[in-house]
Amino acid sequence: MISRRDIIAGLRAAGVEPGMTVFSHANIAFFGRVEGVAGMDDLIRVMLDCFAEALGPDGTLVLPVFTYSFGADKVEKVFDLQNSLSTTSGMGNWLITTGNGARSADPMLSVVATGGRAEALTRDTGPVCFGPDSIWARLHDEDALICNLNLDSGSTFLHWVERERGVPYRSDIPMSGTIIDNGQPRAARIVYSGRALDDPQAVPKFEAYHAACIAQGISRRVPLGRGQIVAQRARAARVFLQRQLDAHPDLLTAGYDP
Repeated sequence: MISRRDIIAGLRAAGVEPGMTVFSHANIAFFGRVEGVAGMDDLIRVMLDCFAEALGPDGTLVLPVFTYSFGADKVEKVFDLQNSLSTTSGMGNWLITTGNGARSADPMLSVVATGGRAEALTRDTGPVCFGPDSIWARLHDEDALICNLNLDSGSTFLHWVERERGVPYRSDIPMSGTIIDNGQPRAARIVYSGRALDDPQAVPKFEAYHAACIAQGISRRVPLGRGQIVAQRARAARVFLQRQLDAHPDLLTAGYDP
């Protein structure tokens, strides 16, 4: 069993510092039993409290709440900023349903943020999901800590680097639909950088990248409970991945053959 103190110590050991911006993909249940936690709602509150303690009052936590609302598999193609929930983050959904935090109006890859720079990071993101005014570009500008809980070094941030590098297995796809904000609908057109869904070689795989990051000290791994925290800074990740893609353009795909 781990305690709140253990979690905060683990976050700090992974590089979380007061005042910084942190983006986190998370599978918080995999840590195992946490002292004083009786269910998922308790666990979410504990994890958010621990991030808040480690980040301090000026730090910012950003969480993915992806809905892919304009995707080809969606019939209605409607994204409700206040009500559309995600399958990617229990913590993020909790912030949305409790009315905490600020959410970006990206109908494919929205995020919700809480803390000092939440509004600044999520307000008025551009229509290109991995473009120059996307959340991913802003995380790079902040040199955010990509802090994954019970996952490896892979993150959606890396797809922004892929688009920047012009990898051959991803292309820009225009999409359109409706965004609802506080009950008011508006038509929206966006550009999403996607892979060919019928190409098994283009399926994302991060294992080789993660191994290289650990070997080169780009990522820091901190054991916690039965799981781990894996963290890397956004700017270092960008530079490292760009170099790796120069040598191995398919590094982040199932088609990579080391």
